[in-house]
Amino acid sequence: MDTPVSLKKNWVLTQQAFDSLLNNLDSDRDQAGKAYERIRNKLVKFFEWRGAVLPDTEADETINRVARKLAEGAEVENLNAYFYGVARLVFAESLKASEKQQDALRQIPTKSLPVDDDPYAESRHTCLDGCLRGLPDKKRALIIEYYREEKGDKIKHRKHLADKLGVPLNALRIRAHRIRVGMESCVNECMEKYA
Repeated sequence: MDTPVSLKKNWVLTQQAFDSLLNNLDSDRDQAGKAYERIRNKLVKFFEWRGAVLPDTEADETINRVARKLAEGAEVENLNAYFYGVARLVFAESLKASEKQQDALRQIPTKSLPVDDDPYAESRHTCLDGCLRGLPDKKRALIIEYYREEKGDKIKHRKHLADKLGVPLNALRIRAHRIRVGMESCVNECMEKYA
């Protein structure tokens, strides 16, 4: 749900701040770039292991916050430990935002998805139900609500849903797309049993 972290919107990563971050990582520019990539990959894994919805976004937010502090002149003795301390704060903020979104999703009534009239409709419906049940509650509620309306009403409904979740519309689209791709893969895998 894009983005669950509470972003510091008043500050944008500048080239000067990024250069300062790289200089703090290593005086050699190539080594600093490699260190940056290692840290970013470790942060992404940190957030993945904790079940973050958007681990890349949260890793980038962590890096941006550290870069901002360094640009403001903060003296950091152990940069790796500092990154993880900031990451824990970003994750805590993400959890709070996620709980708020889950509460909003729980208030939205759900209804069954329509079934196509084809020879495999019953099998497809069975697979879809199984795949839906396999999703975490908030993802299941989101994808059902996202596709609830049709034609002209769906745009207005999706804007309302994005507002209710406190995320930009484009972020909502990306979340729905990611869930849909996973669902399609799950349903296709399930349907192989009926082929």
